[in-house]
Amino acid sequence: MSDSSAIDLAGTPGSPGQAAGPARVVHGPDDFARVRPGDVLVCRFTEPTWTALFGVVSAVVTETGGVLSHAAIVAREHGIPAVLAVPGAMTALPDGATVTVDGGAGRVTG
Repeated sequence: MSDSSAIDLAGTPGSPGQAAGPARVVHGPDDFARVRPGDVLVCRFTEPTWTALFGVVSAVVTETGGVLSHAAIVAREHGIPAVLAVPGAMTALPDGATVTVDGGAGRVTG
């Protein structure tokens, strides 16, 4: 591995399952076009306008929220893993870095 800094973040389990893919840091709707199939959506929070992304991404990581948040509910509906309330996720997860999301354990590694 060429990168000596391992990613190991903890948060609130929001939707069970495991998935891996490139982290896609999304600040708002202006970034939606950057999201590709299989990406791991990394954002501060989601709201209804973000719902279409859940049909594209492999997992979701948010900096805020809990098991009753929009991100958790929609992730469960789509059957994709979600880890919520990960402090500093948008800066700790470099855009494009391959990460693994464990929605049952509430962990993001890479």
